[in-house]
Parts: sequence; structure tokens; C-alpha cells
Amino acid sequence: MRWLMNQGYPLMVITALTWSGNAVVGRGVAELVPPIGLAFWRWAIALPIFIAIAWPYLRRDLPVALANLPILVFLSVISVSVYNTFVYIGLNTTFAVNAMLIHTGRPVVIVLLSYLIYRRKISALQGIGLVTGLLGTAAIILRGEWNLLAGISLNQGDLWIAAASFGWALYTVFLHKRPQIHQASMMAFAVVIGLAILLPFYLWEAFLVRAVPMAPVSFWSIGYLAVICTVVAYLTYNRTVELLGANRAGLTSYLVLLFGAILAIIFLGEELAAYHGVGGALILAGTYLATRQKQKN
Repeated sequence: MRWLMNQGYPLMVITALTWSGNAVVGRGVAELVPPIGLAFWRWAIALPIFIAIAWPYLRRDLPVALANLPILVFLSVISVSVYNTFVYIGLNTTFAVNAMLIHTGRPVVIVLLSYLIYRRKISALQGIGLVTGLLGTAAIILRGEWNLLAGISLNQGDLWIAAASFGWALYTVFLHKRPQIHQASMMAFAVVIGLAILLPFYLWEAFLVRAVPMAPVSFWSIGYLAVICTVVAYLTYNRTVELLGANRAGLTSYLVLLFGAILAIIFLGEELAAYHGVGGALILAGTYLATRQKQKN
């Protein structure tokens, strides 16, 4: 495990695998489990797991966290309170093609924010890699029918997804300013802050809109999201950003779509089509081109 946590690209793959499951589950239960409740209980169940992992470091790391409270609150709000909540809200009213297209623009937003805020440059080859990966993503989303681009229009759900994606890009760009504490401590403190901010919105939804149903679908979906898509994914993604930098870590978005298509074929019985192969090849080629040169982050 210690060796793995120092390997940036394998961690990127693990993160992409876990988050591709998040998309499948989030869409599958959108009509049954309310979005804020889904996000709240996902983090609430993940919190004791983070605390258990971080327990040997919490007392040591608390003074450092308090000394860096503004950036910790900022990162907590974006990643815990906002991102998944906005995604789950958006999935209630947007089409899958719109949502995924918006998400896959995230690596480009990360690169642009890195340049605007920190003047971080990327090479021409890395730029080609970003564009190649974006084309591969579009090929899978549009199923090779590029004329569908003309029919895409924004609705309320698209705006929620766009806000979530922009927030995640900000989180990635500013993550290097996080307190220098253990990864699990960082997540434990962030979840406590994020849940405190999310709590009043959850109570409003539960009492005035609809509550999370006491049904098997709630237990298995929230449990999966909490353990796999939260504990595993956030620890590996944060470490990926540390090892590879924000621009390269942003390429995880391309791999998420690739693995999402594979999971849909395996678990949902969808057929493998030519556009899956073309899109997958472009995504892998783009990831390779964008990461093959050393880059200062």
C-alpha cells in the first residue's frame, strides 16, 4: 500500500475506476433517493472510516489544520458540500449526453485556471493530448454520431453540472495549498466542515421536500458511494494531485468516461460498438501524450 500511494498513474486509474461507478449509481437512483440526502449520507457514512484511518494522526494534525483553516474550509465546501450535491441535483433534470460532455471539459478548465492563477505552462504536446482525450470522450458520448452536437441545449440540470465541474476544477488547482497533514486527517477535517455546512440543506430537503427512503436501494447505493466513491476515490485523487500536479490529475476525467462505458457494457448489458473502440483509443492516446513529458506544477 505504501508503494502504491507513491505511484501517480496507477492511482489515477484507481480514482477513475471508482468515480465511474459513482456516475452509474448516481444516475440509477436519481428518481428514488433525493440528491442532497444522497450526498449527505454518503459523507456521513464515510466520516467514521476517515476518522478510523486518521486516528493516529488527528491530535498531531489538528493545530496545523486550525492554522490553515481558511483554505481548509474553502476546499471542504467545494469538495464535500458542493460538488456531489450539485451533480446529484443536476442528474435529476439533465440528459446523460449533456452532463458527460460538461464533465469532460473539466481538464481544460483546470489547465486554464492553472494558467490564469499561477501562470503554469503546458507544452504543445500536452495540449494536443488534452484535445485528443476530449475528442475521444465526445466520440463515446455521442456514439460516433457527431451531428448530435447540433441538438445539445443547456437546461437547469446542465447548469448544476457545470457549476459542480467548475468547483471541482478549482478544488484541484488549489489542492496543493492544503494543510501539510496526513491525507486521512485532511479528509476527516474536511468532511466534518462540509457536513456541518450541508446539514441545514439536508434537513430542509428531508422535512419539506422528501426524505431518503428506508429501502434496500438507499442502503446499497449510499454504502457503495461512501466506501468506494468517497473514501477510496478521494484519498487516491488527492494523492494523485500531489504526485502529478493539477493539470495531469485532471486527465482522470477522460479515464472516468472510458471505464464508465466498460462498466455499462459489463453490468448493464450494453453492446460494444465501434465508437467505444475509437473513443477509448483516443482517450488513452490523449492521456499518454499529455503525461509523457515532465511538467512543473
